[in-house]
Amino acid sequence: MNRRDNAVILLGCVLAVVLVYFALPAIHSSLRIGEPKIIRASVRLVNNCPLADQSFTLRNTQTGRSTPFYNGIAHTEAERGTYLQIVLASRFNDVIFNGEKQRIRVRMTMTADCSSGDRMRGMMDGIADKFGK
Repeated sequence: MNRRDNAVILLGCVLAVVLVYFALPAIHSSLRIGEPKIIRASVRLVNNCPLADQSFTLRNTQTGRSTPFYNGIAHTEAERGTYLQIVLASRFNDVIFNGEKQRIRVRMTMTADCSSGDRMRGMMDGIADKFGK
């Protein structure tokens, strides 16, 4: 083998290790290997919407359980590998807003982003309809 072949093999091995490293939490969670590890997360809300922070909750996508934000922070517990998502509070049940999902970590920052045109218009129209404006 020449140097180029060795470099390609080395690069392939490095990429394989990186892929396995990032896939391990999902693999571990889906196979339910060992005792589930419970993570206590503190999630900071970055609110880029024209709504109060209290309009949003943090939802555990596995259980559907929601946790409110107080002073821009929500505290929750869930198994390692669980995804969390910012959603609108239940009083806005006629309006759909689903933020990006993120895998739970001890300290997190999640953003409520209403900047995309159609998404923002639809959400605000739904809120206006709910409150009769």
